Amino acid sequence: MKTSTYTAFRGVFAALALASASLVHAQAWPERVIKIIVPAPPGGNMDMPARAFGRLLSKEVGQPVVVENKAGAGGAIGVQAVLTSPPDGHTLLYTSANVLTEIPYAMKPPFHPMKDVLGVALLTKYPYVLVVAADHPAKDLADLARGLKAAPDASSFASPSAGTVAHFGGEILNRKLGVNMQHVPYYGTPPALNAVMGKQVTMVLDSVVTSNALLKGGKLKALALAGTSRYAGLPQVPTFAEQGYTDFNDFVGWQGIAVSPKVPAPIVEKIYAVSKRIAEQAEFREQISRLGFEPMVPESAQQFSKRLQADYDQFGALNRTFMLKQ
Repeated sequence: MKTSTYTAFRGVFAALALASASLVHAQAWPERVIKIIVPAPPGGNMDMPARAFGRLLSKEVGQPVVVENKAGAGGAIGVQAVLTSPPDGHTLLYTSANVLTEIPYAMKPPFHPMKDVLGVALLTKYPYVLVVAADHPAKDLADLARGLKAAPDASSFASPSAGTVAHFGGEILNRKLGVNMQHVPYYGTPPALNAVMGKQVTMVLDSVVTSNALLKGGKLKALALAGTSRYAGLPQVPTFAEQGYTDFNDFVGWQGIAVSPKVPAPIVEKIYAVSKRIAEQAEFREQISRLGFEPMVPESAQQFSKRLQADYDQFGALNRTFMLKQ
């Protein structure tokens, strides 16, 4: 009995000591340089917002912040770099939705996004836009539908890869319109957009962040926006829902900060708090808006987790529906 009691007390003291150590580390965070891992190349649509965030993070916490680009394997190399770093909150992941919700179904990375990654703060969002060549005769989805139905096997849609938003969006249009557009996957977004501009394919569902400059330059035409509200950068373009297609309401991407789930909760709370302060700053919101993103103010880490799970489940369902056709 005495041995049993002693063992129980030892377990309690060990737990208290661990909790105390976590609290001390949280109070000290950050103690040194913070590293932000971006699972994409320099200069891209994930890199530039991450650097804007990093500059303001350094000001907020009084420590240097270094952004490291670790591209490859659909973002898995960058995610793994975070997960194999000490879980003390000094290595953060700046990621976009597709790295954790789309790509895991297509590439089977060595981590599970729902178990091995902890979302902390959603910072930006961006809708997808259906674009065609600038001189395409359609003015809206109704026009497009009439043209497609008149020649149901003569059109095609592009995507940067099978299993992406662009791929599933095209398949949903096929189903809703009763047509048979051919899916043409490319190696990345730029060649897919070039194919639309060159009329090698009819359309593509693309992020407004990558299409916006081409739309404003008159090289593409936008017919519909995903999401439930119009995009400030293209206020004249109606949503799919406004035109009778509610299937695209959830086709909205996002970016945010994530960490290893092994990071102690008090440190996660501090990272969330400073991320929220940055997200509320006019300087950050203006920089993000100039890059084509819509700024968000994160409500909680739990909100991020719910959004991540919902999007992951959505892509699971889309994969089960459409990838069987491949």
